[in-house]
Amino acid sequence: MRRLAGWAFTVAVALTCPCVAAAQTDAPYAESPDTRYFDFWPGTWASVVDGKPDPNATTFTVRRSVHAAAFEEEWRLVDERGVVAVSRGLRAWDQIAGRWMFAWVSANGLFQVWQGERVGGHWYIQREFEVDGKKFLSRQAWLPDGPDRLTRVMERSFDGGRTWQPRSRTSFARIR
Repeated sequence: MRRLAGWAFTVAVALTCPCVAAAQTDAPYAESPDTRYFDFWPGTWASVVDGKPDPNATTFTVRRSVHAAAFEEEWRLVDERGVVAVSRGLRAWDQIAGRWMFAWVSANGLFQVWQGERVGGHWYIQREFEVDGKKFLSRQAWLPDGPDRLTRVMERSFDGGRTWQPRSRTSFARIR
């Protein structure tokens, strides 16, 4: 029992001590074209309905976070029935893995971690889900589409990522 308590204490200290994170690498944060991919991201965005931004539909606000390639996101999602869901996201470049990562938590108790994948010239986030015993990959990307515009693409793969099926495509416009 004492050995288990000592192990638990060691793990707790390791997870909460800032020195552990610093020990991952001595390399300072370094910018690159990939780390600057989401430079367009900060602002308040609204989904485009009938050709115009609709602040009563899905909106989200993005602010830079602890370094130039880290963003905090606040979401107000409105589904097709008009149900509003609130969530928060943290999108950041992981310099050790050399990819974008995304963590998301919702007001109804969901938590997800998505891994970044470069597809052509764009960064997608991707993760596996299981629904009714069926596993599939889900991925999404935010594709810049001119000044103050972007398109959110969501896709699914039921064959391990060899082929992708479109799920949705939504346009957004920056409103602030």
